Amino acid sequence: MLAEHLVADWPLARIEKVMAAVLRAGAYELMHRPDVPARVVINEYVDVAHAFLEGKEIGMINGVLDRLARILRAAEMGEVDGGKGKAGTQPAG
Repeated sequence: MLAEHLVADWPLARIEKVMAAVLRAGAYELMHRPDVPARVVINEYVDVAHAFLEGKEIGMINGVLDRLARILRAAEMGEVDGGKGKAGTQPAG
């Protein structure tokens, strides 16, 4: 599932080992720990990444975990219409 959300020229096998471990652990929690809010999972693993990585890698971890959360926990993340809108959002006007 992680590989589906990575940039095409950066497959999981090519990613630095620490980065891959952070992504795998975050994905595990999103999939198997519904008692932990998705936004908390994302924030905690981004914080872990800050201890070992810097720059674009942290942004990539944030982005990948956010995309996974929007798929795995769409209702919790407020996604409707396949991620194209926000639940509870009122039309403008």
